[in-house]
Amino acid sequence: MRIKVGIEGVNFDSAHYTASSQPDDQIHGHTYIVSVQVEGEVDQSTGFVVDFNLLQSIVREVVREWDHKLIIPKGDYESVYARGPFRLEVKQIDAPFPTAEFIAIELSRAIHKKLGRDLKVTVRLYEGAGKYAEATFPE
Repeated sequence: MRIKVGIEGVNFDSAHYTASSQPDDQIHGHTYIVSVQVEGEVDQSTGFVVDFNLLQSIVREVVREWDHKLIIPKGDYESVYARGPFRLEVKQIDAPFPTAEFIAIELSRAIHKKLGRDLKVTVRLYEGAGKYAEATFPE
């Protein structure tokens, strides 16, 4: 029997722009909130689909790669630059736009890869209160 387990409320702060949306084509930031659900068989030797401590550790590790970054599509990397008395860290996304939808896809893939098991990973990414995108890997 397949069981679903999850964690909620891991957050990170990042900036992005959405060139496909006139109101959002300027750089702006969000506090993203990540919830992760994992589906799989219960391991009879541990009693877990995945240990919550392990899942939480992996999600936090993946999310750290996105925290306090400017998220940009790989295709825009060469044309984006900034100068000033500040540090700018960029997170490139392999997608045409750095939207919540594509960020959720990338997060679900990264978490699945780090789990290293035959588990279905669903990420629900909240872009502020009341707005979210959900992605599952593998589909």
